[in-house]
Amino acid sequence: MTAEESPEALPPWSFRHGASWLAEGGVVLPVPGFHDEWIRSHPELVPGCSNVCDVVIRKRWISVSVFSEGYVELLVPGRSDGECMERCREFLARATGRWSHALLMTMDEEGYIRLSPADSTNPQSFRERVGTGEVYRL
Repeated sequence: MTAEESPEALPPWSFRHGASWLAEGGVVLPVPGFHDEWIRSHPELVPGCSNVCDVVIRKRWISVSVFSEGYVELLVPGRSDGECMERCREFLARATGRWSHALLMTMDEEGYIRLSPADSTNPQSFRERVGTGEVYRL
């Protein structure tokens, strides 16, 4: 079964409070609790994956957490993954006005990149911001 075929899938690019997965094509799979619990209860969607890192790296799904006050966290495989970076940008751009600051974390380095809504409006400037932006260490 694919993310798109899941009966739980929301309309593409849905921006919702809480945790979710952002799969290919903008498919959003809501996570009602914790990502790891969701993974254990959906082995048909994420075969061979046992934790968030596995899903992000193997499936290239983006872990999304939307908190109050317009704060968003995104976890992606790496800065050099052009498709995932564009998926993040489009997700954020489509939700302009619903978020105010985001932290983009990558599996290939420690730290995070701070993003503002203006960073998501243009694909080229987003790539430059993500590719050369300062990485803040945790």
